Amino acid sequence: MGLAGIGRSSVLGLALMALGACADTAGTAPAASVPASCPATLAYVKDKLVTPYPELEAFIGKDALDATLSEPIDDMIARGGGIDASIQGGQNHVEEYQNTLKNKAALTAELRNDKMTDQWIDTYFLSVQDGITINQGFVDAVKCRQIRAQAQGSAAN
Repeated sequence: MGLAGIGRSSVLGLALMALGACADTAGTAPAASVPASCPATLAYVKDKLVTPYPELEAFIGKDALDATLSEPIDDMIARGGGIDASIQGGQNHVEEYQNTLKNKAALTAELRNDKMTDQWIDTYFLSVQDGITINQGFVDAVKCRQIRAQAQGSAAN
């Protein structure tokens, strides 16, 4: 199947898959400083998104985008198999999106062959960049929780 089969909600779906991935990254060293708090939701990345928000809403779906940015990160972690699995899954998806952007020329040619408009293609690649931002924001928020948990654990010893 060509890339024309990529639905408007697929980009968000790929972003959300990172939240359910499972892997073990035990042994991650804590950061030097412990953050005072961690983001509760991904709303903190909204200002970093590169796709004009109305276009991103139309491309992905307003309800899906709003749900992603407003869902409690702690719920995502629980559903994703815990802190380590969530970090690894998010990092995997950041890497996948980066690989997509590295292959932009070939993908653009394929999308044009599939009769996608230049506007659709541009919005697609901007939304892939936003997928990186959203997933990296998730990874950073989960790592924040990991650092705080490790600090609390060492303080209890």
